[in-house]
Amino acid sequence: MADHGSVSGDETYVPAAFVAAHRWLPPTSYRADGLPLEVVSVSECLTDFHPHDRESAIVAPWHTSLDDAALAAGETCLAGPVHILGMSLPGSDAAGLLTLIERVFGQPRPILENLSSGVAPSVAGGLGFEVLGFDEGQFHSWLCYSLHRDAVVELGISPGEHGLLGTLAEARLVADMANRDRDSEDGFAGDCTWFPALISQYDRFPGL
Repeated sequence: MADHGSVSGDETYVPAAFVAAHRWLPPTSYRADGLPLEVVSVSECLTDFHPHDRESAIVAPWHTSLDDAALAAGETCLAGPVHILGMSLPGSDAAGLLTLIERVFGQPRPILENLSSGVAPSVAGGLGFEVLGFDEGQFHSWLCYSLHRDAVVELGISPGEHGLLGTLAEARLVADMANRDRDSEDGFAGDCTWFPALISQYDRFPGL
């Protein structure tokens, strides 16, 4: 489970959106880096979400509420378990991501709606922290860019259970590293803005 108290007792988290997602199964080359057989992620790059046939890419694969995500999880008939995951942002990061999304879309979508409305914070079911990068409407994971390898070398930080980081402090350090290196000569290609996100699982939500 995520260790919220080790960072700051004053930190609050703002729910951004929910997904009905499969686990990501890393290839052998990734498992050699210490990743588990199954990784929890809310990145569109790594895993599959439900439903696939959303009417608009402006909302897929995100759901505004836990009820909507539960409905999507219950309707799927594909093989393999589907999990309801929530992405929440530290309160100090929410405004920045909201501004980025507004620049790209200029219209409501689940994440934009929740961040704008100030949904009541909750960290129930927190599994750990994923470092996500926002670019042109898509959320990448730090694992997409093999940043977990850089984090070990530069910071001495490794993914833990579920392939997530155990503390917000670690996730912030990795996000800062990625943002610092993205425009450097030796940095990776891409224009992602990286931030820490608390990933929670709600499979025991009433009604499932």
